[in-house]
Amino acid sequence: MSHAPLNALVEQIRGLHEATPALARFAPWPGDLTPNDRPAAMLPAADLVAALPADTAVTRAVQAAAPHAEWRQSYSEREVSADFLNRYGHFELFGPHGHFHSSELRGYIGIWGSGLDYDWHSHEAEELYYCLFGTPRFRSKSKPETTLQPGGTRHHTPCEVHRMQTCTTPFLCYAVWKGPGLAGRPAMEPQ
Repeated sequence: MSHAPLNALVEQIRGLHEATPALARFAPWPGDLTPNDRPAAMLPAADLVAALPADTAVTRAVQAAAPHAEWRQSYSEREVSADFLNRYGHFELFGPHGHFHSSELRGYIGIWGSGLDYDWHSHEAEELYYCLFGTPRFRSKSKPETTLQPGGTRHHTPCEVHRMQTCTTPFLCYAVWKGPGLAGRPAMEPQ
């Protein structure tokens, strides 16, 4: 496995995290990062990353790291759909099971294809999304609907039930979890 692209990405994300007031207020950059040799594992959704415009240093770093990342999914086809799974994926850049271990914070890079409905779900950990590309629409049962633009954020409190829909473009994000449930997974909400 090549560490250089993942090292470069974590440095780009660190710079973004520390320079973005909403991210810095949400949680300080973790001080306990240690390299964790995770195997590369590709998913179809990783191809969506390569097709994005490489118009920022962070996007270019994500694109360079994507082939070396351990791509994962949180759901089964029974919970979502085959189409959803073909156009969704994430990798844990840092966290309990990330390319860089941290017990303080969990940071993901995620991609959802255009026209997807990420239905109602929740998780114990508190979450902040940072939009790198796209214009996703977020809803929750306790907050008004919000459409993010690149550079925008969306906060979810612990166990807050929320959903997201992508529009005409894919959604690429940096998402951060903190607090209890850091090593947990999201659960789809019964309808």
